[in-house]
Amino acid sequence: MRNHSKRPFFHHSITQLEALFQSSQNDSHSLKQLAEELQHRDTLRATKLREEVAAALNTMKSSKLSPPPLTPPHPVAPPQATSSAKDWGLDEPSSILAAWTALEALTPQTYRRPEDLASGDRACVANLPSAELPWRKGERSRPKRRLFYQVVLGCIPMGRATEELIRAFGEDEEKPSRIQEKSAIAAVMIDQNGVVVEDKAVAVSSFAWALPLALQGKLGELGQWPSIEGRVVEELTKLVDRVDDKGNKLSLDWATILAAHNWLVARFGLPHHLVEKPSFAIRVYHYFKAKTPPEPALLNSFFLNDLAQVSAGLAAGTLPAGLRAYLGMAAPASTFDLLENTAALEQAVSPALTPAARWPAPGGFPLVLLQQAAVNLARTELRQGGIVAVNGPPGTGKTTLLRDLVAGCVLDRALAMATFEDPEAAFTPSGEKVAAGDKAFFHLYRLNERLKGHEILVASSNNKAVENVSKELPATKAMGRVDYSGYFGSISDVVLNTDRADEDGTPVDPTDTWGLIAAVLGNARNRAAFQKAFWWHEDFAFRLYLKAAKGDPVVREIKDPASGEILERRAPAVVESEAPPTAGQAKANWRRARGRLTRLHQEIQAELTSLEEVRRRCLTLDKLRHTLAEGRNQLDLMQEQALRHEAYLKRVQIERQAALDAWTPLSNQLFQLRARRPGLLARLFRTKSWRDWMARLAPIALAENNASDRVKRCEGSVTDAQRSLADWNSRVRTLEDQLTAQQKQADTLSRAVDEDRGRLGNRLVDADFFAQSHTDWNLASPWLPDGLHRKREDLFLAALDVHRAFIDMAAQKVLHNLSILMDAFAAGPPPELVKKGLLGELWSTLFLVVPVLSTTFASVERMLGALPPQSLGWLLVDEAGQALPQAAAGAILRAKRTIVVGDPLQIPPVVTLPNRLNAQICSYFNVTRKLWAAPDASCQTLADRTSRFQGSFRSDQGPRQVGMPLLVHRRCQEPMFGIANRIAYDGQMVHAAKPDDGNSIGKILGPSRWFDLDGTADSKWCAAEGEVVVDLLRRLADGGVVDPELFIITPFRSVAQEMRRRLDRERSLFAHLRITPGDWTANHVGTIHTVQGREADAVMLVLGAPMAAQNGARAWATGTPNILNVAVSRAKKNLYVIGSYGAWSGMGHARELSHPTVMPRERLQAASTKPGID
Repeated sequence: MRNHSKRPFFHHSITQLEALFQSSQNDSHSLKQLAEELQHRDTLRATKLREEVAAALNTMKSSKLSPPPLTPPHPVAPPQATSSAKDWGLDEPSSILAAWTALEALTPQTYRRPEDLASGDRACVANLPSAELPWRKGERSRPKRRLFYQVVLGCIPMGRATEELIRAFGEDEEKPSRIQEKSAIAAVMIDQNGVVVEDKAVAVSSFAWALPLALQGKLGELGQWPSIEGRVVEELTKLVDRVDDKGNKLSLDWATILAAHNWLVARFGLPHHLVEKPSFAIRVYHYFKAKTPPEPALLNSFFLNDLAQVSAGLAAGTLPAGLRAYLGMAAPASTFDLLENTAALEQAVSPALTPAARWPAPGGFPLVLLQQAAVNLARTELRQGGIVAVNGPPGTGKTTLLRDLVAGCVLDRALAMATFEDPEAAFTPSGEKVAAGDKAFFHLYRLNERLKGHEILVASSNNKAVENVSKELPATKAMGRVDYSGYFGSISDVVLNTDRADEDGTPVDPTDTWGLIAAVLGNARNRAAFQKAFWWHEDFAFRLYLKAAKGDPVVREIKDPASGEILERRAPAVVESEAPPTAGQAKANWRRARGRLTRLHQEIQAELTSLEEVRRRCLTLDKLRHTLAEGRNQLDLMQEQALRHEAYLKRVQIERQAALDAWTPLSNQLFQLRARRPGLLARLFRTKSWRDWMARLAPIALAENNASDRVKRCEGSVTDAQRSLADWNSRVRTLEDQLTAQQKQADTLSRAVDEDRGRLGNRLVDADFFAQSHTDWNLASPWLPDGLHRKREDLFLAALDVHRAFIDMAAQKVLHNLSILMDAFAAGPPPELVKKGLLGELWSTLFLVVPVLSTTFASVERMLGALPPQSLGWLLVDEAGQALPQAAAGAILRAKRTIVVGDPLQIPPVVTLPNRLNAQICSYFNVTRKLWAAPDASCQTLADRTSRFQGSFRSDQGPRQVGMPLLVHRRCQEPMFGIANRIAYDGQMVHAAKPDDGNSIGKILGPSRWFDLDGTADSKWCAAEGEVVVDLLRRLADGGVVDPELFIITPFRSVAQEMRRRLDRERSLFAHLRITPGDWTANHVGTIHTVQGREADAVMLVLGAPMAAQNGARAWATGTPNILNVAVSRAKKNLYVIGSYGAWSGMGHARELSHPTVMPRERLQAASTKPGID
């Protein structure tokens, strides 16, 4: 018998050995014994386990840290707040940034399937471990690509992580949407031979680091990720980037992959039940001309790098004005409520502040009052940079407003262009060049500073929002001048329709465009699609146009697909469609375009100046009338005073006469008595006659003296009264003269203003303007007559003509700059250009050609990360109420001016962390959650607080201050408009939707109403409500409706999922409706969140949650106006509510839906879903 004493695990099965490995990862002695035993076994499971044991031993050598304990899934005790030596100041910018960083550290990028990390391309997924690692098989790359592999070093299933976080911090009403997804722990990039690439080879997930800290309650450490990341990456790089004894790099092997995974798990203290081991790599086909290797996929929050950059700028004191205001560092000294302060609003719409150019709107309709105020104030307030906010409730013309802002920026650049006699002089050599092939170079040119600062980047958290703006602007239906297509329209056709093309590039259901005014960028796929269409299209590439414009021969070769033989040589279609000018034609075009722009601009400025004089007349007249009114009041008072003085004079005159009457007899009597005075001897000897005379004289003399004094006093009073009366009469006459002169002046001004009013009608903004009703003055357009608006449109088109003529004259310079940028799109920006700060020159050149580019916030750092602060002129944030506050920080950092447009009372930002964890992180960093953290705070609410010009709405929680308000709603019919207006906007919105011309859905299903049924449910999904939806769709199909313009939405994710599953069974029904089930349900059925920013003729609102025990779910959906506001305002013509009236009608803001005059109720029987008796 053999002696197996040296093999203690000889009798263990492979299952027992695997279990032993799991329990012994911190015991090197046991692991060595296990490794020895596995040397004697050669099954597949034994081979795999042997590699894992070797990796574990390698990890123990590489790390001084002991492996993490095995943590069984058990409830985690609620975390205790940890103390910190740092005293975080209340709502200080550093505190806010630290809290945002902590929140983002727990918000990773996730994937559901490995191919999600390869843009859905399953062929790019290489399963690990396999019999042989793919990079050791000699796999071939794709044409014009180099092959790399991104090895994913394990993952964390988000469902398990979420369960642990819920155990620790409690469950929210709606669970995160990513519980079926996974978060990679780390990734390493290797080349075709398995060698770790030279630069930025490793990426590590902040979530893998932050999750254990959060579960342990160490929330204060979560803000430290930027300082931790570099060290972890360096340590991991040393572990995977191995060399042999001679210093040659080694190919990455399976043992090292497992060792790296185990090291990360140990380094971060991740519980084993929360991780999965490495199982795949992603094949990366990198552009063959790229000078740097690809970087690993972004594993972390899109915003962590930008938040670190903002924090560094804060510490250095270099943050731009817009971001300082956004972080609360520069609050406005005073604010003006445009809904109450008519003087501020009147000044805001003055002709002097109105841009000289406007977008040629369909129908020629001008902006209404508050729209024009927002445009004027945005440009005025941001003249030196900063940030402003516009509050745009649904259907109030946010896109219309943005168009006029675009027109103003295009004109600004055109006027700068026109200052150059020769456009080539606007470009100066930078001294840098980039190789173009073996012998040629592209030279990089700097743009004159006057041409910069006009770039327009549209950004949002909502993919649909940014695409809608960028695709609406070039569309023909957005252009009121149907005959204009002079700005590279054929190229724009290709660029806009690039995502609507079949395999051979032929557009499917194409959208006609008028010009290359905007394009969608953002993520890598969008940038590649833009580059392919804009720069490399065989027939309509802008590159080909520029070559022809600078005089190069441009020929397209048509080859036989089979033989490669050239069948035909012809000019690309862009040469015919866009007709690049010769050098002589280009000069003539430039002179003509400059001249027309200058002439039109001067004419318009003269008319605006004239209108400003009219405004001054109106202001003077209003002031004069006010002065006259005050003067008349003053005159009345003065005349009353004069009358009082006249009456007083009469009184004192009467008193004087009485005094005289009393004094006269006494005086006579005294005179007579003195005439009978005794002689001298009688006085000397004081005879009896003398004594008798003196006795009679004394009282008479006294009485006469007193009477005389009284007369004197009365005379003085009369004199004073006469003087006072004369003074008051003089003052009255003077004021009368003044009022007469002022009245004449007012009459003259009034006649002039009446003439102005006859010319301008209700567009003249004076005191009478705001005396109109709230509806009337909101619907009015200020000041400018239609003829001037037409000229402003002409000026915008002239500005585009100047852009085109400028490009033609400087085609060579533009070609070189854009060639370098387009290569950077594929290969990344050349590091030397980034170091020298030259990348902005290339982007400004692209914006010079395509004035508006769009991106999601998620793509800002990857697309524009190398640009320094304030490289872009304008950032327009759309649907900002949906954006996390921290999401916008990087974009605001890179822009000089930011306009934030949105509505806090639509869908708030989505937060994936439990509310309690969110709150505790904010509390730790001493940040007021409601002010600075989603879902209560958003990009919109932060921007609202920065704006001097605001609007105020009453709400359940007191006055609600927002940015510059827009109030005229043009989307929804009643009852949708009224419901939204009452629950969210204090009744201040103004209804201006076109009359309902009828629609097929409403004709068949009838007017808006509540389909009431009391179904039963085990979850929020009520199957009976789903059957009502199916029945209503059948009615539409029976009525001949095809491809209905309809949303089926619900507050709850689980209800949306079940609704889609139920509809997927109705193949025949969808065939009758002529719609593709999967595509249609993906775009038309979902939660209310998914239709933010979209609209349809009709909406079916499936309530769900009908049971008494689901009161919490109903309270969550109705407690704030947001969810119902978005739901009802998606419907242009009809709203159909489906659900339990009894359960929902008394809940929160759903009460607005329950009134029979608002939403009539139709009672249904749950079993049959047929109409019943209420």
